[in-house]
Amino acid sequence: MMDKNEEIWEIARNAAFRVDFVTTGRELHLYTSAIYSAMMWGWEERIEEKEREAYQNDKFIK
Repeated sequence: MMDKNEEIWEIARNAAFRVDFVTTGRELHLYTSAIYSAMMWGWEERIEEKEREAYQNDKFIK
């Protein structure tokens, strides 16, 4: 079973394969890395937002 990071890398790699301007293996790797980084950044922001919401909800319940 793949861990979450490997799944995200695979999604990023598949997205990189879909573009026409990537012509070499090196470009493919660089573009995959850029997509992966953007996805991880986006998820980190979303997780932090959900944690803040949960913290606020915990304060209201107590």
